[in-house]
Amino acid sequence: MCGISAIIGKNKQDINRLEKMLVPIAHRGEKKYFNESADFGTCVLGMNRLAIVDRERAKQPISSSDGRYHIVFNGEIYNYKELQNELKEIGCSFTTDSDTEVLVNGYATWGEKLLDKVSGMFAFFIYDSKENTFFAARDPFGVKPLYWAKDNDKNYYFASEIKSLVEIEVIKTVNLFPSGHFMNNGKLKKYFSIDTKIDENITEETAVNKIRELFDHSIKIRTQTDLPVAVYLSGGIDSTAVLATALKYHKDTTAIIVGNEQSTDRQIAVQYCEENSIKYIVGVPPTEEELAKTIPEIIRMTESFEPNMIRQSAVSYFIAKTAAEKGFKVILCGEGSDEIFAGYPEFMALNTAKEIEQKILSFLSDLHRTQLQRVDRTSMAFTTEVREPFLDKDLVKFVLTIPLALKVWRENGKVVSKYILRKAMQDRLPQYIYDREKVVLSEGAGFKGNQKVGGLFYDIVSKEISDQEFEKYKKDYTDWNLETKEEVYYFKHYLNFGYEKAVFNKQRTTVNKTDTQQNDTKLAGEILESFDTWQFKREQPKTEEKLLETILRSVRSKKPIEFVMYWGKGERDIIGEKEKEAILYLKKMLSMILEKYPFGSKVTLILTDTHAELNGHTKSQINQYFDSVITLARQAKFYTTNLSTLAIFDEQALMKKLGGEKISDELLNILVESSEKHCKKYNPDIGAKLYYLQNLIEKKEIEKSFSEAIFLTYNGNELDEIFPNKIPIFYMYSIKKGTSVKPWFDS
Repeated sequence: MCGISAIIGKNKQDINRLEKMLVPIAHRGEKKYFNESADFGTCVLGMNRLAIVDRERAKQPISSSDGRYHIVFNGEIYNYKELQNELKEIGCSFTTDSDTEVLVNGYATWGEKLLDKVSGMFAFFIYDSKENTFFAARDPFGVKPLYWAKDNDKNYYFASEIKSLVEIEVIKTVNLFPSGHFMNNGKLKKYFSIDTKIDENITEETAVNKIRELFDHSIKIRTQTDLPVAVYLSGGIDSTAVLATALKYHKDTTAIIVGNEQSTDRQIAVQYCEENSIKYIVGVPPTEEELAKTIPEIIRMTESFEPNMIRQSAVSYFIAKTAAEKGFKVILCGEGSDEIFAGYPEFMALNTAKEIEQKILSFLSDLHRTQLQRVDRTSMAFTTEVREPFLDKDLVKFVLTIPLALKVWRENGKVVSKYILRKAMQDRLPQYIYDREKVVLSEGAGFKGNQKVGGLFYDIVSKEISDQEFEKYKKDYTDWNLETKEEVYYFKHYLNFGYEKAVFNKQRTTVNKTDTQQNDTKLAGEILESFDTWQFKREQPKTEEKLLETILRSVRSKKPIEFVMYWGKGERDIIGEKEKEAILYLKKMLSMILEKYPFGSKVTLILTDTHAELNGHTKSQINQYFDSVITLARQAKFYTTNLSTLAIFDEQALMKKLGGEKISDELLNILVESSEKHCKKYNPDIGAKLYYLQNLIEKKEIEKSFSEAIFLTYNGNELDEIFPNKIPIFYMYSIKKGTSVKPWFDS
C-alpha cells in the first residue's frame, strides 16, 4: 500500500513538482520510505511506500528486467507468486520478491493482457522509457484510488488522491480514473465490466458450496503475510464471517471494535469474541465534541462533502486510528457484501428481479466513490492497509450469477435480504449473527442520525450555517446540488481544500442512499430531454425507451454518453464548409448534454471507406478525404475509425450473393435512387443491392462493437433495416434545423 505520483510529457519534467505532489499524501507511506522517486527526464515517478511485501528490498520505482519499463504501484497482488513462477519459466529474472516487480515484468511480457491474469487491488503507472509512453490501470472495483489531470502543455499527472493534484497550479481539472479501466498513453479503455448474467439453474445447495469455496480462498490469499492481521468487527454477518474465516488461515488475528457501550454493534461483537476466545480490542469512541472537531479533517481526508460519506467515515476514522495505535498494518473488512448479496434494507422494498438487479449494478458502479473511498482514505490516513475479501474478482463474478430470489428471499410474507450468504455462513457463525439484520455503520456504533435531516451529525454542523448563507451557497453553486445546511457546511470545507477542481463530484453519489436509482433515472430523463428536441431531431425516435435505458446505464457507470455515426464521402476529396458546419452543429447538441451531465459525451465517427469504394472512388481519393475528416474530428475531440476495420469487405463474395437478398421493394427503390446519384462503379440496381448486402454485415459488427452507444444518422427511419437497430437510433438534422442533406453530399 502506498501513495503514488507521476508526471509525463514531451519535455523534461520538474522533480520538485513531483515531490510537491507527494507531500499531501505522505500519510500513505512510512516516514523512512517517503519520496522514493526517479527522474527519467520526460517522466518523473514517485511514491510514499507502506512496506508489506519484501519490505527491505522492494523500493520503488522498480524496473523491468530489461530496463525498459518502470513502475510505481499502490496495492497488493495476491497471486503474484504464481505469476512470478510463470515469468521465471519464460526467462524473466527478479531482484526482489515483490508483487511490484512481478507487475512490471508481467506488463513487459504480456502487455495489457496482464490485467486478465492478476488477482488483487491495484492502481499503478508504468513508464516505457524507450517510447516515452505510459500505461496506467486501476483494479476492477476501484479498491485502490487513482486520479489524473492534463495541463495546457499536454503533460499528464497521476496521483493516489485528489489533494496531490489540486496543489499544482497548472492543473485546472482533476479527473477520476474509473475502476476497471486502463489508460494507454492518454486513451482510456475499459477492461472489466460488472455484469449480472443470472443462471436460474443454480440451486441453493450449489450456491452455498461455491460461496464457501470462493470466500475461503479469498480470505486465504489475503492473509498470506508474516504480519499480524486485524479485522474490523461490527458484529454483523459480513465482518464476523471475515473474522471467523481469517482465523482458519492466520492464527494471529485480532478483532478491532469501536462503539459506545450501549451500541448493539459493540455488544454483539464483544459477545462473539468472548464466546470463541478471539483476541479483540475495543477502541474508545469519540465524544460529540471530538466528532465536531474531527469533521473538517475527515472532509480533507475523504475528499468528499457527501453527508453519508462523512458520517460513516467518522466511525471508520476511529476504527483505523485504534488499529494503527495497536501496531496493525494489515486489516480485513466486510465491504462489498451488501452490494453483491443485496444486503441493504432498500433491496427488500423492491418487488421485481429486474429492480434488484439494477440496484445491485447501481451500487457496484458507485462503490469506488462511496464505501471503498471511505475505507481507503480513513485507513491510509493512519498508514494501514485494508483488504476486502468480498470483492475478490472470482467471488463477485459467481455471486452475480446467483438467482436473485436466493438473495432477497420471500416466503409467507417474510422478506430476508442476503439470504444465500446467511445460509452459506451457517457452517461457521451462530444464529444471532447470521440472522442479524443490516445496521448502518454509524447507527450500529451508537451515533444516531443517518437520516438526511436530523440526528447527531446534522445537529452538530447545521447550526454553523445561517439561513442566508445556506441560500447563498445554493445559488452560487447550483451545479453541486446542495440541499441541506449539513451539505453546505461540508462543502465550505471542501472548497477550502481546493477540491472544487474535482468537477466529477458534481455528479452526486452517496453511501447506500435509498433513492440512488430514482435520481439516476431522473437525470437520464433530463439528459435525453436536453437533445431529444425538434431543434436537433428530424423525426421522433422509434425507440425512445431504449434511448433512455442506454443513457441510464452510462449515468450509473459514471461515464460519458456514447454516440456513434457513419460519415461518408461525396465528390469532394477534402472537407468543405458543410462538413465543418455539421461538426459544429453536432457539438452544439452535445453541449446540451454537458449542461446536465458533467461526464459529457463521447462521439465516434465511423468513416465509411467501404461504401466509398463501392461507389467507385479510388483508394487515394478515399484516404485524402478521410484524412481531412480525421483532422476535423480531432479538433472537435471526436474519435474516428474506418468501417473496414470493423467489418469485412469482400466485393467478390458480395457479387456471389446477388439475387439471394431479401429486400423490400420500398427499401430497394430508396437505395436505387441513391445509387443513381452516387454510385459510379455499377448500374443503380446492382449498386443498391451490393450496398444492402454489405450493410447487413456491417450492422452486426456495429451492434457488437458499440453495444452501449446511440447510433446517430442523418437519414430517416426508412433505412432502419440496414442500420444497427439493436442499439437506439437518433435521427438528426445535419447542419441546422430543417436540413437533412448529408454534409459530404451537400454542395
